[in-house]
Amino acid sequence: MNRRIVNAIALSLSVVVLILVLAFFRGTGHVVALHPTGSVTPPNVILISVDTLRLDHLGCYGYGRDTSPFIDRLASEGVLFENHISSTSWTLPAHAALFTSLSDSVHGCTDADRVLQDKHITLAERFADAGYETAGFFSGPYLHPAFGLGQGFDLYQNCTSYRQVIDARPPSDWVEGDDMARMAQADITSPTVYQAVSSWLAGHGESKFFMFIHLFDVHQDFTPPPPYDTMFDPDYDGSFTGKDFFYNKLVNADMPERDLEHLLALYDGEIAWTDYHIKKIVEELDRRGLLASSIIALTSDHGTEFFEHGWKGHRMTLYDEVVRIPLVIRYPARLAGGVRVAEQTRSIDVGPTLLELAGLRAPEDVMGHSLLAAASGDELAFDNLALTELFSVGRNMRSVRTIQWKFIHDRVNDDGYYFDLIDDPRELRAVRNFSPSIKREISTSFARALATLSAFSARLEATAEGSDIPPEVLAQLKSLGYVGD
Repeated sequence: MNRRIVNAIALSLSVVVLILVLAFFRGTGHVVALHPTGSVTPPNVILISVDTLRLDHLGCYGYGRDTSPFIDRLASEGVLFENHISSTSWTLPAHAALFTSLSDSVHGCTDADRVLQDKHITLAERFADAGYETAGFFSGPYLHPAFGLGQGFDLYQNCTSYRQVIDARPPSDWVEGDDMARMAQADITSPTVYQAVSSWLAGHGESKFFMFIHLFDVHQDFTPPPPYDTMFDPDYDGSFTGKDFFYNKLVNADMPERDLEHLLALYDGEIAWTDYHIKKIVEELDRRGLLASSIIALTSDHGTEFFEHGWKGHRMTLYDEVVRIPLVIRYPARLAGGVRVAEQTRSIDVGPTLLELAGLRAPEDVMGHSLLAAASGDELAFDNLALTELFSVGRNMRSVRTIQWKFIHDRVNDDGYYFDLIDDPRELRAVRNFSPSIKREISTSFARALATLSAFSARLEATAEGSDIPPEVLAQLKSLGYVGD
């Protein structure tokens, strides 16, 4: 986008932001405590996050391969959200946003040297305050309680194979180099997560519970166990294995097309492998007589890139392949099956939705809103602009998205990119010349998003505590690209 246009937009934003911030505070009352809104027996709530899962590789979202038969079944028995947007494109801040219903700038846990502060109330804490038992099971390093994500859980269990390496040590001992990244990317964790969940269910008793399940195997490396390694490309006779996806320089935008096809087949195999374990977890609920009284929500933290815009992996950009994620919610007691919601929704809306669906009042001290009305066929009654942010690995960018328009502002390069998602859903052709009315629309949308950020930041005095990483280690992290400036 022309820099003059970007500067003009920025100038117009400052005035609109001030007006909207003042309006926000004028209309904001005291935080209302959670309390039951009905007398029905409260349901159990299970929130499943599949790391690095692209929605366009799932059958229920129109993918041609049979990667996700069980997730597809959940979707057919519940509500599927077609345009669900994450707060960012990598794990740590995405889960902080999912847990707090706050955008990344507000919860402050935006990089590997940050910790979610205790003052931010998590979804687990809200359910615990309502009398729920709370249990979490995670299988990737950035879900570790050292980053503050264990707040509110009675049990928060590390299901990685390298847990003894990190559980008893501060992050400064293990987050600074690529050894941890290689261990995490090579780890196979779904069976361990299933066993941990099954064991907990066997001993939890009769009390209602909130459970968070994090499944990491879809994340690179793409090395699914047999038969999933050959499930979608049995005739491949090349040498590419899916190992060292991020570090292997031969995995690049110019790699042979046949090897790239195999890479995608391995990624799909990881999805099918994980889908199988989700099925086992849900079958365990059913076997124990818990399924009918349980809400199941399945989502992701972010997607991944396969060179659609020249990049691989994630945590690099804010294009839809990394920020448009799946969301499926199943609860036949209150939600009709087979419903598809086309309106745009955000990861910060998941927490309020689950709370209201469980018969608890959705909180008013968060940026997200309940989607229960939309899941029941009504229109959204709130401003559903999706703000995504990335402040890591040298990136400093934001995007604002509506169902049709998307504006990405790269603050490092002082440039902006504007996309018409109806005409160009793959975001391949940035709009350089557009009408004054369209420019006003995107300016106003961006201003509204920033106004909300400013208002909530002021209310919560948004800052993030450090994660006990010394300056010399931070310097090494930056040199390796793990921490932004």
